[in-house]
Amino acid sequence: MSTDTSDDTKRRDMRRFLMARRAAISPESVGLPSGWRRRTRGLRREEVAALAGVGLSWYTWLEQGRDIRVSAQTLERIANALRLSRSDTDYLFALAGVARLESAIRPANEVDRSIQDTLDGFQSDPALFLSPWWDVLAYNELADAVFEFDDYDGPFARNHYWRFFMDPKRRAKYLNWDALGEVHVHYLRLLYGQMPGDPHFTQLVEALRSNSPEFCRFWEAQFTAAPSHSFEIGMTLPRVGVVHFMSMRFRALGSQELLILLPPANEVTARAMKNLQQMLNRSAPRKTARARKSNSNPEAVSP
Repeated sequence: MSTDTSDDTKRRDMRRFLMARRAAISPESVGLPSGWRRRTRGLRREEVAALAGVGLSWYTWLEQGRDIRVSAQTLERIANALRLSRSDTDYLFALAGVARLESAIRPANEVDRSIQDTLDGFQSDPALFLSPWWDVLAYNELADAVFEFDDYDGPFARNHYWRFFMDPKRRAKYLNWDALGEVHVHYLRLLYGQMPGDPHFTQLVEALRSNSPEFCRFWEAQFTAAPSHSFEIGMTLPRVGVVHFMSMRFRALGSQELLILLPPANEVTARAMKNLQQMLNRSAPRKTARARKSNSNPEAVSP
């Protein structure tokens, strides 16, 4: 019977992964001569170590699957040396059991056109795409009409948590702000624990603790909560009155980013969203995705 532990399996998988990726890189592609006497397919271990700025013995131990300490910064250098893609780098970090300190968020101007097209395809539901810290990366017209993303300034203007606690106009929209605020903070603490040391998350939490007594009270309670797949949110919107949505969350494949859909929870809201979309269609020309993104702050932390 096998006695392999989970860590043993990960180290074995890392060994195979690093060897395969090292073999897949031609010397010429990184500015090294191929040489007719080269026996190794791809790069040698010493070449990867040199490109990554790490010691040969240390890299050899890592590739051999030995139980050694490794930092996020060192893994990033190895990923760069091996020309790993974003998903490959995430996989390497997962095998090493190390949290990435670099932002998992993509810059706003790099949101795939297909994502924006998908959001725009929802004509009766507000839809938005969020970073791991709940920064708004993209959204459709109905979501903009509900949340008014450009109606706020500051370094956290696109951060859902910051706006929820610090924007009086946003707060006034919610019918059950107190209950929802407590749930929000419990979920944020859960996320915070999953990305320890992340500078963006730390910046967000410290700013909220310093500026919002309600957030600080909920945060200091030390509770966490995993949100249900969907839950009801009641809001009051200027042009359509009281509405109720089912907030539904979908994780992007291979990423910590989220797709949030807000389908109407009742017929009254469904009619209100239909009327709101018709009003938007009759109003000024729609903002393009590029125009929306140009207003976002790449330093913001999450909505």
